[in-house]
Amino acid sequence: MKTVYILGAGFSVDAGAPMQAAIIPEAFRLHKSNPGGFDKVKFDEFTSFIGQQLNISEDMFPKVDLEDVFTPLDRCLAESSQFRGISLDKIMKVRESVFYVVGRTIQLLLNETTKTKDYIDHFANYLTRESSVRAGVEYKRKDPVSVISTNWDILLDNSIYKSLHSGYGYNGVVDYCCYISSRDKSDETVVPGLEKLGQGGFNVKLLKLHGSLNWLQCPRCARLYAKFFEKEAIQNFDSPTSCRHCDNNFPEEHGRHILAPNLIMPTYLKDLSNPQYRIIWQNAGIEISEADEIVFIGYSLPYADFEMRQLLSRMTRKSARIHVVDYQAMENREKVISHWSKFFGKREIKFSFDGAKSFIDSLQ
Repeated sequence: MKTVYILGAGFSVDAGAPMQAAIIPEAFRLHKSNPGGFDKVKFDEFTSFIGQQLNISEDMFPKVDLEDVFTPLDRCLAESSQFRGISLDKIMKVRESVFYVVGRTIQLLLNETTKTKDYIDHFANYLTRESSVRAGVEYKRKDPVSVISTNWDILLDNSIYKSLHSGYGYNGVVDYCCYISSRDKSDETVVPGLEKLGQGGFNVKLLKLHGSLNWLQCPRCARLYAKFFEKEAIQNFDSPTSCRHCDNNFPEEHGRHILAPNLIMPTYLKDLSNPQYRIIWQNAGIEISEADEIVFIGYSLPYADFEMRQLLSRMTRKSARIHVVDYQAMENREKVISHWSKFFGKREIKFSFDGAKSFIDSLQ
């Protein structure tokens, strides 16, 4: 039996990470209490776009939706058109500043939280233990579990990595199910999952549909670089580095292949044409098609997430069991049940409304 876990923002809330709708309000709260926590130029560019281009009054800044910020920027970039007089190169700069503020806000919130992430460590230990049966040649016959995440945060990534290196003799890797390279040349703990399987080890599959805060990508060869416990996508603004592979292959252009974050942002125009994301989404479809049970943790199946909805509609078995794990007050539960039942139809659906932590703590 195979179980696929699909994680939304609600998965990390009990560990202090924000829901998407809370990111902009929290950004302004954190900036007000400690302006030095943000790069002044980038934060000013972020607020200038909201105030001058989106024509939002200052008192309404915290109530702006991320989708309403990123969608016009991404549409203009896709169509090579201006936005209210802003040139294309300026749009790119504004988008970079908005992304910086979003990432920095998540980082600061996780730094200030007093909430525990023990339940995420417990989930990571569970995933590692379940996946370890794939070692040797058993991966050809056994594939009990995988995780598909819509989150950027690296709480689970780090916990799985820590579990793999906890001294239990595991020979496994975190497998993002795409072509990944280690951020540090000497780091042999970051290798593609297929390479580790070929070495007789095992992979813990973590497919991040919208990217990850510990990824950077080369604009030339499209390699993804990863480093655990480091939010490279934010820190790279301060210390940009070049792709070592392209620098080696094209020495005459050494230092010109600057690695950059490439997260899929909250927008109604998600661009999934990136070759790495195409691989991840393809593999996510395969994982869903093989699942006997799909467990949604902290994911609300929003109407705007039509790419995920079509993937689930197209690839979920009719016989698959559905388990929805969420935190909902009693008065909201019927509405939530109706929402999921309407999408999944005749399939068996189980609901657990005590939240991610309660559910994960019950896993053996």
